[in-house]
Amino acid sequence: MKNILVTFLLFLFGGTYTISIAQSQEKTPVHVFITAGQSNTDGRVNNKLLPSYIKELATDTIDYKQGQYPFCKISQNRGDGLFVPYWPKGRITDGLWTYDAITYYQIDKALREDFYVVKWAVGGTSIGFPNDTVKGRYWSANPEWLKNTASSQKKGKSLLLSFTEAIDASIDQTLSKIEQGYHIDAFLWHQGESDDRYAGDYYKNLKAVISHVRTHLTQKTGKNYLNLPFVFGSIPKANRHYRAEVDAAMRCIAEEDANAYLIDMSQGELQKDRTHFNEVSAEYLGQEMFKVLNQILDLSSTGFRVAKYKDDKDCAISYTFDDGLIEHYTLVAPRMEKLGFRGTFWINGNKINKDATAIADTTRMTWAQLKEMSDRGHEISNHGWAHKNFSRFPLEEIKEDIYKNDSALFAWTGKMPRTFCYPNNNKKAEPMKIAVENRVGTRTFQRSIGSKSTPEDLEKWVNNLIKTNDWGVGMTHGITYGYDAFRNPQRFWDHLEKVKALDDKVWVGTFEEVAAYTKEQKQLTYEITPQKKGFTITPHLSLEKSLFTEPLTGVVMGSKKVTVRQGGKKLKTQVRDGKVLFDFDPFGGEIVVR
Repeated sequence: MKNILVTFLLFLFGGTYTISIAQSQEKTPVHVFITAGQSNTDGRVNNKLLPSYIKELATDTIDYKQGQYPFCKISQNRGDGLFVPYWPKGRITDGLWTYDAITYYQIDKALREDFYVVKWAVGGTSIGFPNDTVKGRYWSANPEWLKNTASSQKKGKSLLLSFTEAIDASIDQTLSKIEQGYHIDAFLWHQGESDDRYAGDYYKNLKAVISHVRTHLTQKTGKNYLNLPFVFGSIPKANRHYRAEVDAAMRCIAEEDANAYLIDMSQGELQKDRTHFNEVSAEYLGQEMFKVLNQILDLSSTGFRVAKYKDDKDCAISYTFDDGLIEHYTLVAPRMEKLGFRGTFWINGNKINKDATAIADTTRMTWAQLKEMSDRGHEISNHGWAHKNFSRFPLEEIKEDIYKNDSALFAWTGKMPRTFCYPNNNKKAEPMKIAVENRVGTRTFQRSIGSKSTPEDLEKWVNNLIKTNDWGVGMTHGITYGYDAFRNPQRFWDHLEKVKALDDKVWVGTFEEVAAYTKEQKQLTYEITPQKKGFTITPHLSLEKSLFTEPLTGVVMGSKKVTVRQGGKKLKTQVRDGKVLFDFDPFGGEIVVR
């Protein structure tokens, strides 16, 4: 894509306004997208139902089976590494389309230069690999299973190997020969209906597929694709193969993987077979996928984006502490405050001392101390009233354990907990549905930073977060005593000091702050309208306004003198590394940038 720098020049005395556009002569790598999945990625909507704006590109105006996009080139279910001009078609049958036809059209329109797609899609296929599926071919990334099979193209049962072999052939035969080089921008995916029989394993299975593809691309190209954006859609609830466990697995992956973007298709419309998207759902998913890609990659060259993390920092870290130990109040909170940090403290209400005159457990805090920490900006949140393991107690008892703790924390701190930490890290599906209600996030992933961590381990962890633009959730209990206590507490204090020295790269926020920010950033959509003296951004966010209250950071590239207003109020801006940064309310309406 041409590198376009837009410079706004306002001549104050004459009152005239001009825009000059300078185009860089430097050639940038061509864009490449990879796409995979089952039937709703393969295509099951008749081409006669293509949107009118795509039909305009057809050379066959009866069945709309022929035509081509101006710039999109595709290698679809082929192993020779060659590309042809794109036109919507099913793997076997001409005249069928699905969501990616819309996505490629929008990319085509935005880039207006050649880009490439490697696609592998086969209907009726699962990730789980027992030999009882209709197709007998699977997406599984199970290492042992992959060792004992081959790609489906080589008479084996692995679709994942077919996909990666097709990518390799495309790189070897075509992409590596492009003069300006190439870059794989994203992995698009829709699948999961055929895993209704293996719903309980879907979380680990899909996670393994994502990791396998990212690792394979990194090893094949020598470039770092470990944080390759993964954009996928959920399964409509009307689908006859819908399973709540599969849906929960998708949402969990999107929540814990900073580079996974889930598009909610729960209300999606289907054809009469109650399995396949109709034209409405296919178009919607394709449009939403493009919106995600455009916000990640700025394909439309607007010069504006929403920062992945607050203040456009490279990564985020949340420090979380379980069980309400007294030294969280006496040691941890004061140390963090000296550095400008705030932590998240997960509380079991039945272990907290009522007041200082009636100490039942000298190892635990009092409610007054929790209130004080909350008032100083730390997050005090829910770890279950009695720490009841989700797999060991009836659902009603778990529900009571969660709600009772919410009520107590609200009564004592004046703030309703908006996050949850699973007792014993048990994440059984049915209780999880209760735990996530009216919350911005739950702790589904963490990294122990206690007794087993060395200074080198902790430094490597932080450096990797910066490298992969990820969110790290540190977890510990005791500092000087108790479960997982540090062998030498100074190790933790030194670690915090080192993180503080990386303040320009690392955002240290509470779990609630980062969880809310990342969800808002992923789900925000916006339109940009050019104006005489700049542009207007119109943000849209469908999340619950009362829950998601974190401001987002907007970034304007290539400018130094910018004024920004939202709702008539001038927003504070800062200039850093040739970018103008400003915080805005995602629910606050139009943003005027001049």
